[in-house]
Amino acid sequence: GTAKAPRIERAETEHLGIRAQITAARGNRPFLLLVALSAAQMLAIGIMLAGAPYFASYILEDTGAVTTMFLALIGPMVVLIPAWVRVSRRFDKRRSMVVASVLFMTGGMSLSLTPVFGPVFAHCCVMVVGVGYAGVQLLQFSMLADTLIYDELRSGKRRGGVFTGLWTAIETVMMAFGALVLGWILAAAGFVSSEPDQPVAQPDSAIDAIVVGGALFPAVLMSIAIFCTFRYDLTADRLNAMRTRPADPVPEST
Repeated sequence: GTAKAPRIERAETEHLGIRAQITAARGNRPFLLLVALSAAQMLAIGIMLAGAPYFASYILEDTGAVTTMFLALIGPMVVLIPAWVRVSRRFDKRRSMVVASVLFMTGGMSLSLTPVFGPVFAHCCVMVVGVGYAGVQLLQFSMLADTLIYDELRSGKRRGGVFTGLWTAIETVMMAFGALVLGWILAAAGFVSSEPDQPVAQPDSAIDAIVVGGALFPAVLMSIAIFCTFRYDLTADRLNAMRTRPADPVPEST
């Protein structure tokens, strides 16, 4: 589809070591704030996804429910991405991100009430999480693109590879770290080691830990992401204002 698209210029490739990459990132405050809020979001998502099989087995008492919960999460993402695109165009990206994060947080907090309201309620909560997750995923990458434009306008250099490389590494680490954090929570609560699809008798503290670790803790992490989002101040108006003035000089990396 892009084979015949016009090429205006060729981006220069800059190979930097990890120290130089970190130095470049430190000069891009919007990128650092985006990394902070994204790290909290990815950790929350990683913990919730890791906890889903345990939640299905021990809270819903149905090992097959992990499939329906997954569909309840992914379904809104597939359907609502176009809607989130319209929302981000109607409002600024920061406000849209706050709304998406609040939806995720609300769904996670409500999910902790599953022992009271049952499986249908749990699936409805997961759908709310999915609506928020769809917005979070879309807006993260849209805001990342803005931080790359900001860096180019500020420095006069095209260093997208530097920032996207750091972004990808942090995102991958936080998603993987989520499973480890959940494991720590369950171990501290006395969870009896077992496979999620082969449930065994667990102490009450372990059952509570599944609820806290798989639902409430991700909601708390999402509240941290919301705080970071409020500090993110890279708007379309700011980028447009930067386009009208020369780039600031930036020292060469050593």
